[in-house]
Amino acid sequence: KIDFIEVSSYGSGTTSSGNVKLKKDLSSDPNNQHILITEDLIDTGRTLKFISKYFTDKKCSSFKIACLLSKKARRVNDLKVDYCGFDCPDEFVVGYGMDFAGNYRCLPFVGVLKEEAFSGK
Repeated sequence: KIDFIEVSSYGSGTTSSGNVKLKKDLSSDPNNQHILITEDLIDTGRTLKFISKYFTDKKCSSFKIACLLSKKARRVNDLKVDYCGFDCPDEFVVGYGMDFAGNYRCLPFVGVLKEEAFSGK
């Protein structure tokens, strides 16, 4: 069974605001279910802390975390990532589903966003 939640902490910036918002809740009850959380990018870990609490409160049987990219240098809390594709440098990346203010999400690759693209220089 597959279901989705949508959370956000970036808005239109290049760093996490720290204010995590649930934008779309699950369609089904995860109580007593085994959950695999899949993330494109784990940055500070604040969003995953929010999601972990969310699933703990929903009384899931278990949950594991998988991600494509992990920025360990930016982590602000202890977070166990069960499955990680690649370590990511401390740069703002876009493409392959990751965006900046709604842009670049559909690039068929992951790339570093040049500072000129978001600094107005």
